[in-house]
Amino acid sequence: MNGQDLINITKRHIDDAPDDDTLLDLMNIVKDMVEGDRPWRMLIKENSDNTFTSAQDYTTAKDLPDDFLYDTKLTLGIASSDNYTEYIPCAFEDRRRFNSTQRYCVDVANKKFYILGNVDQTYTIYLYYVYETDPITLTTSPVWPVKYQRIIPLLMSDLWKAGLDSDIWNLQQALSLSKYGNMLFQSMVQYDANLKLRSMNNRTPDHGSRAGGMDNLVPDSDNLL
Repeated sequence: MNGQDLINITKRHIDDAPDDDTLLDLMNIVKDMVEGDRPWRMLIKENSDNTFTSAQDYTTAKDLPDDFLYDTKLTLGIASSDNYTEYIPCAFEDRRRFNSTQRYCVDVANKKFYILGNVDQTYTIYLYYVYETDPITLTTSPVWPVKYQRIIPLLMSDLWKAGLDSDIWNLQQALSLSKYGNMLFQSMVQYDANLKLRSMNNRTPDHGSRAGGMDNLVPDSDNLL
């Protein structure tokens, strides 16, 4: 469903509905609230545009993707030798403190990220992140599965009928006002949980052990500094 379709559905639920431009603004507020609620599997991308070499260090800035919202995982790898090491994040303001450890940090303000520590050869940086979707227009659609797109007009109409100012809308408030929107949202959350579980081969994470070889995770312990 494109933006016009969603507006038409919303108008069926609202008497004296506002103009289409206002509804389009409200639609994108609802979309952004839902997408910002969690790291939805459907919004995770991989970026491999950058490399990290032996001549670089924690001061070497790398460009974040244009649609970057927040990171979920970062791995350095050499595909030809099946060699991959997962790095753990640290705060940008701590990068000098951890400059010799296998970590990474994100400078959101300047749209940069940094790899900490050192390597002895060139690695591809695989950055996994939640991306920021484009605003919905009259002719474009949300990236969600179609059956969950109905959440948007349901939440819009109930928030509008409640007479609330859009400047103070939040997701939990919207879900509390919309019985059917809440039911569909919970279904969407379960869908996302199933995708996550399937990505782990239907197993919950085992934090006590991890596969050996080149599939490494750097321990998050200050004792290793």
